[in-house]
Amino acid sequence: MKKKQSWYREKHALFGGSVRKIWTVLLISSFLSLHANSYPQKARITLDVHDMSLENILKEIESKTEFKFIYNVGKIDTGRKVSIKADNRPVSYILDQILEGTGIGYVLRDKLILLRPEETGNAENRDRNSEVQGQVRGTVTDEQGIPLPGVTVLIQGSTRGTTTDIDGNYSINVSAEATLQFSYIGFETLEEEVANRTVVDIRMETSVEEIEEVVIIGYGEVKKENITGSVGVVDMESFHNQAPAINVDQGLQGLVAGVNVSSPNGQPGSASKIRIRGTTSLFGSNQPLFVIDGIPVVAESNIPIGGSEGQSLGQELDNQGLSTPVGNINPNDIESISVLKDASAAAIYGSRAANGVIIINTKQGSRNSDVNFEFDLSSSIQELPGLDVFNATQFKEAWTTAVENSSRTDAFANAVRDGSYFGDADTNWEDIMDPGNRITTTANFSARGGTSATRYSASLSALDEKAGFKGSERKRYTINLNLNTNATRTWNFGTRIQATYAEQFATDAGLYDRIFRFRPDLPVRDEDGNYTFSPYYNLESPAALSEANNANNTFLFLGTFFTGLELMEGLKAETRLSVNYNSGIQKSFYPAFTFRGGWSRLQGTGEGYAQDSRSQSAVTQWQTTLTYFRQWDELHHVDAVLGTTFENVNKSYNKAFGEGFSNGILDNVSSATLGNGGLSTSEGSGLASYFGRLYYDYDSRYLATLVGRVDGSSKFAKENKYAFFPAVAVAWRASEEEFLRGNKTLNNLKFKASIGKTGQQDLGAYQWRTLYETYQYGGESAVILTQLGNDRLKWETTDQLDFGLEFGLFDNRISGEFGYYRKDTYDAIFPVIPPVSTGIVTVLANAGETRNTGLELLLHADLIRSKDFSWNIRVNATRNKNVLVSVGDDYKDENGIVSGIPNNGGQLKEGSAIGLIYGYEAEGIFQDQAAIDALNAAAPDGVYQHAETAPGDLRFKDITGPDGVPDGKITVLDQTIIGDAQPDVFGGFASTFRYKQLSLSAQFSYSIGNDLFWYAQAQDVNFFNTFSGENKLVDALNGWTPENPTRQPRAIYGDPNNNRRISSHYVHDASYLRLNTLNLRYDMPKRILQKLDFIDGIAVYGVAQNLFTITGYPGANPQGGTLFNNDISGAGRDTNRYPIPSIYSLGINIKF
Repeated sequence: MKKKQSWYREKHALFGGSVRKIWTVLLISSFLSLHANSYPQKARITLDVHDMSLENILKEIESKTEFKFIYNVGKIDTGRKVSIKADNRPVSYILDQILEGTGIGYVLRDKLILLRPEETGNAENRDRNSEVQGQVRGTVTDEQGIPLPGVTVLIQGSTRGTTTDIDGNYSINVSAEATLQFSYIGFETLEEEVANRTVVDIRMETSVEEIEEVVIIGYGEVKKENITGSVGVVDMESFHNQAPAINVDQGLQGLVAGVNVSSPNGQPGSASKIRIRGTTSLFGSNQPLFVIDGIPVVAESNIPIGGSEGQSLGQELDNQGLSTPVGNINPNDIESISVLKDASAAAIYGSRAANGVIIINTKQGSRNSDVNFEFDLSSSIQELPGLDVFNATQFKEAWTTAVENSSRTDAFANAVRDGSYFGDADTNWEDIMDPGNRITTTANFSARGGTSATRYSASLSALDEKAGFKGSERKRYTINLNLNTNATRTWNFGTRIQATYAEQFATDAGLYDRIFRFRPDLPVRDEDGNYTFSPYYNLESPAALSEANNANNTFLFLGTFFTGLELMEGLKAETRLSVNYNSGIQKSFYPAFTFRGGWSRLQGTGEGYAQDSRSQSAVTQWQTTLTYFRQWDELHHVDAVLGTTFENVNKSYNKAFGEGFSNGILDNVSSATLGNGGLSTSEGSGLASYFGRLYYDYDSRYLATLVGRVDGSSKFAKENKYAFFPAVAVAWRASEEEFLRGNKTLNNLKFKASIGKTGQQDLGAYQWRTLYETYQYGGESAVILTQLGNDRLKWETTDQLDFGLEFGLFDNRISGEFGYYRKDTYDAIFPVIPPVSTGIVTVLANAGETRNTGLELLLHADLIRSKDFSWNIRVNATRNKNVLVSVGDDYKDENGIVSGIPNNGGQLKEGSAIGLIYGYEAEGIFQDQAAIDALNAAAPDGVYQHAETAPGDLRFKDITGPDGVPDGKITVLDQTIIGDAQPDVFGGFASTFRYKQLSLSAQFSYSIGNDLFWYAQAQDVNFFNTFSGENKLVDALNGWTPENPTRQPRAIYGDPNNNRRISSHYVHDASYLRLNTLNLRYDMPKRILQKLDFIDGIAVYGVAQNLFTITGYPGANPQGGTLFNNDISGAGRDTNRYPIPSIYSLGINIKF
């Protein structure tokens, strides 16, 4: 029997005529068809007949499927009797059974089946062929070694062929020099020379176009061509090509248009800051919602950091964003990632979708597949960038000059003048803090497969990460289990479980900064073996600080248990119970010789500090959905979902801390001998939701989606508890119209538009309530007000408008998308200042309105596409601009400045962008005293800047005074916009080359037009007296002098002109181009693997992560802004956090 598959063009059933005419019809229909579909491979039927005519069986098949039969009634005997019993079997299996031994062959062309007599040839030809031909057999599998049934196997240059059976096996008689062609819908066509072999096993690679065809969306999936909203699909090849130890959120950088990913902190386990189409919330989180295997997950730290009690250690760890649930997901387990950006795509998640939604699906097994094993092992080493600071000689020279230029006579100044302050060492603290062993090991093992009724998948992974500094490392262990079973034809059930246990040893947030600031003239330890300290410096040495122990243990469990029932054809009910459980233990101990441990710069000793925190978070969700699918007349297509979810959140937190430890061994809080304290809190909240989505298309040309969701949250008072989030989207596939169909140049053109509403409820559970707590005062218990409630507090809502265009050129060799969006957020929640009489600093209120507008561009090009060599590129770019449109009159001053924002370089001003950097505008360096005297003479009180301002100091611009015009002196009113932390354009691009078994891929990210205030530079080039005797950047050696009139402020102890203030002098363009990933991979040839029967594939690879960054920014990390939930306080402020390391990895992947 000979079986083939091709494109689809349905014709009416039985007719007479020659085989040549039949083939003509098939060829014409193949030419007219534009896209193949997979119906022949999916169609299954059940038959139980005895002594039925072949003709009636064919009619039975037609009645139960969409197939139509074509055959010559004069040459096909349809009257013969046939018996068969088959339960849910592919149509190809049915045909094989009923046509066995009849001399009838068949050809499948999607929904058309041609029956014809098999070619037998005469005896002479058969004898001649038997001398030159032999049987070749083999198995065809996919990349994971899963057998593929129904693969077409053709002898190149002929019409002879066969197909693989249900186990992926085939056999065919061919000559020794023949070439076989293997084709299967969704996979790249493959050609293989027989070369005198009798066994030819084939591993087929999935077609990139087919990978992108089906996209995971909220509560379902949709063909990419039928998407009406804005959904970004992550290129999983680029994602998996990155360093094995990378976090999931970091791995998204530069891969999706409209998604800005930055990494302010490079410490192992630290989170990235993700903004999808800009900043929307002024107070709540701007991080997107993650949905992992259907479970909503908030990207917040699951380390029980707590607040400012004790040594405020909780705040320091929080700002590093350590150990989030998303960061604890094993990237190797992920199969697909979709980013829902517009309202029509995200509104089905309602009140949590204002910041966008990232949907992650983990890998599953395949039906009718033997178990396939995969093992991946890699080792990596990290390399950290450094800063150029003084050596011991430069340190002494610079501080001596600064003190001599000063008139101060304090103890520190006198010690510097007489030389007694300086030590004799020359210590490179960067070398001292090198841990030596910086090897990171990652191991992944998986087993996947399935039967006709069950799919299963299991994986284990282990990560042992050593970072670039002492005291920083991470271990992570994950297990992933997926099971889906069809108990009957209409009932299925299953589970998806992911569990992660992580151990993290984190350095103090200030360690990196301390390495480059501590004195180089002191040794690590003194003659008595104690850590050295500086008597006029408030902080310990980095070596001493690295002895502090911040141990964090976290456990994450994500589990879903589901069952579904097909109520009727196209209608299915499903219910799911999901659990998202997090627990964390954070134990810190700071020895007596550390600052937090009570170290005193006057005494050089302390008592030690310990902290023990524990937290639990349990989120349970019950979800029920009804899905309906129907297609009729091949023109109308309806896909609908209705559902409800009920979510319950319970959190608890306990913290104990104490001081006074006799040694570093007894470091439990219970061993504290001085002060100790504790804290215990718990909270709960609920969310009830009702949602629906209706999709309709006509002839795959005119498409529409209608979405609605109602959320009810306990985080708001009764009057504002519920909110409705609707959305609608429409699309027109112009390329399916008659005037474009079949166009060889423009083969895809789609216009789309959407409008809708999403919300934000990422607040504490009791923010609208007035809260009290007990307090000890004078030995008596009292009740005090701790939070002033606001029962008028209501939802933040975001209205979004989208327009988009998708196109494909030259058989999709060039394709892309272009989009425009506008997001308007109303009733923005913000902490405002209540009357002083309440004793409360702030209270939450709906205070403002924000807007984001932007343009997105995505391009993909297959530049070269041949058998042995291919080259493709992907480029994306986004331009986003935001603005604080309005603020209530009660919450701003006469200049539109929002009250209650600490001036750390970031302010909020009505009518201005969010993320602006505020400060003084520097106009250069005073070069002579005459210029200073002239300004002082014109000043109303005789002083323009400062009484001690001198040549070499920065000159600041007088912008305005109390009357709104320049007043001749520098005051706080002269602060203005000096930078914008938001980029003008950001994005990424990737390029992949393949030559036979060798592939090379590179992935870049870039940002253009964003500014960064290098706070550390402002401190490190000026010699103020807060941290007397700290080390400085070598730039400080180039301070202004009359003989050397540079643009660097003069070196003077005390910095009387306050040159270090936030000013444009320290704001730099932080635009950058970063090579995120360079991956070189080699897959072993099949001819070598055939000698190893149990091995299906071996690949070796090398990966360089963050190989280089091209930037004009002088600091260590152009992404080094702070990691707060919002982008207001401290926006664009680089405080020398732990830098982003370069990672070099080698690995091997084995499939068997």
